[in-house]
Amino acid sequence: MRQSFRRLFLIPLLAAGILLSGFSPSVSASAASVLTLTATPNPSGNYVALNWTNSDKSQPYSYMLYSKSAHESTFQSIPAKDNAKVLNIYPVVAPTVSFTTWEGKSYTLPKSASLKMRMETPNEYDSKGYGKGLISVDTVSISDFNANPDTYLKNADGSYKYDVLYFGAWDAFASQDLSATAETKIDAFIKTGRGVLFGHDTMVDNDTISMPNFFKLAHYCDIQTIPHYTVLGSSQIKVFKKGLLTNYPWEIGDVGTILNVPMSHSNQLAFGDVWMTYQQPYTYPNSAEATGSGGQGTNTFYLTSWSNCAMIQTGHSNGEATPDEQRVTANTLFYLAQITTDTSWNDHKGQDLDAPDEPAISGVTHNSDRTQYTVNYSSQDNATGYQYYVEATGQNDGAKYDSPVISTSLKTGMKGYSIVVDNNPDTVPDGSITTTSDSYTFSRPSGSGFYIHIAAVDNAGNISAVAHYHTDELVSVTHPISIGYSIDPNSNTPFTAPDIQITNNSTFPIKVSVAGLKATSGIGDAAPTAYSDWNSLTASQTGSGMALGVGISQAAGSGWTAVNRQTPVYASDVASEVPLGTLGANGASGNLALAAKFGLAWTNAKTIFHELTLDFTITD
Repeated sequence: MRQSFRRLFLIPLLAAGILLSGFSPSVSASAASVLTLTATPNPSGNYVALNWTNSDKSQPYSYMLYSKSAHESTFQSIPAKDNAKVLNIYPVVAPTVSFTTWEGKSYTLPKSASLKMRMETPNEYDSKGYGKGLISVDTVSISDFNANPDTYLKNADGSYKYDVLYFGAWDAFASQDLSATAETKIDAFIKTGRGVLFGHDTMVDNDTISMPNFFKLAHYCDIQTIPHYTVLGSSQIKVFKKGLLTNYPWEIGDVGTILNVPMSHSNQLAFGDVWMTYQQPYTYPNSAEATGSGGQGTNTFYLTSWSNCAMIQTGHSNGEATPDEQRVTANTLFYLAQITTDTSWNDHKGQDLDAPDEPAISGVTHNSDRTQYTVNYSSQDNATGYQYYVEATGQNDGAKYDSPVISTSLKTGMKGYSIVVDNNPDTVPDGSITTTSDSYTFSRPSGSGFYIHIAAVDNAGNISAVAHYHTDELVSVTHPISIGYSIDPNSNTPFTAPDIQITNNSTFPIKVSVAGLKATSGIGDAAPTAYSDWNSLTASQTGSGMALGVGISQAAGSGWTAVNRQTPVYASDVASEVPLGTLGANGASGNLALAAKFGLAWTNAKTIFHELTLDFTITD
């Protein structure tokens, strides 16, 4: 709301010795000159410190803060108090509960008014109850409230007593609607910026349950009815949205956290901020998902809010509550306390909600025997942007005006990296910090290949998308099992043999070496230098031995990326493994060619066998 600030001034005028008094015309002062707001990010605390000044000292003021993150399109009012005074308006039921608060006061109340017991009774988690001493609760039945709402809402001077109203909690709210007068008073209460939390089956108007006066207020929660009674529910809910409501004063959990609650259900459509949804599979009988026109809205919500109003499905269990549900209720009540007379506030709703970038993996190296690997990577954190303004309300005349909108951003910085090395392609690290360094050394897992999974984590606990890196050390090579060569002493080209094609299917280059070459039958091996003139051998010499060799056929235009030997390797050369060259990765092909030295004095046809052993090793 933006209005000019107007004030009347009494101006004394002296004319002809007579003192006259009169009022000047109304003058307008811009909000910028009266109300100023600053926002200072606090990365270590993960909040934004807000401070504002009001130069008008003519009357006391109350204030509401409004914010919008870079991910939101609309300003909403936000919490502005470090404590909350709550009025629990409960339906009249017979069962009762008795308890003693952390302050030593004893009460017996209808079970539908159990909120005070939950918030103020010591428990195993906090000595001051689920309200942690920050939330105090008064109670009134809806029948008494309907009869005279202002008696319970206001002090004798007309000021409001409470920060938040809570309607709950019982199944169908025990079929007890607001009176028309009470609805009008609640509407006025909401318009001041004070909070209201509506419990199960309050804001509903369908063909089975109808609370017409409650439902007149549904628009404040951005809730719509489903004309035909349509339920959806479970005894488990899941955190759907992260923010102050999920982590203050109780740490509820990150997005995806599963919470246990008593069985409950929705039968409305939520269009606002959905904080928690029912977890599938839906165990409430006949659960059915529903949306509004155009697919907007959802009935999967357990808790939804919009500005200073919210609806929670607590109450279906007729007064039962789990620890998870009580923490959620406490956080929601605190979240809805949004009017203050202070001029500063640490906005814990203004949090770093943006995850770091997905890590960029720049490479993987290893030691000489491939027992230790090192992966290198980088990432950077991202800031969450916010806009704020503060609205002032004069407590004497009700005049309202706003500060200018200001912008800031909050980035908590990198905390480290969560890393998993395994044999699965899509593992997601759990966010626990493995290292704060931009490199990580690990022992090689078993198997021919493995996967590296890296997520970056910032100091707010936001986890990035996962970078997956596959290291495959399985050598995969395609080559012929056998080839035939022929010797025809009567031909101008007496030795003919096809090339041996080798294809490297591996994801890395391989070195091709000759590990063995020998005649196995039909003839013996001879060194290529055994005779100075192979063409003049006798029949006996020709039949006793030949020199068979192998070498790279042609490097240019092929998959050979390096050549270690330009001449053929013969059997007599293979005292140890002899490298020929390196084939590139991912389907690169190259040919080997056979070469031979032999005599020409063959007396009859002969079948000869040689065995060639090649070794393929990783090189990178």
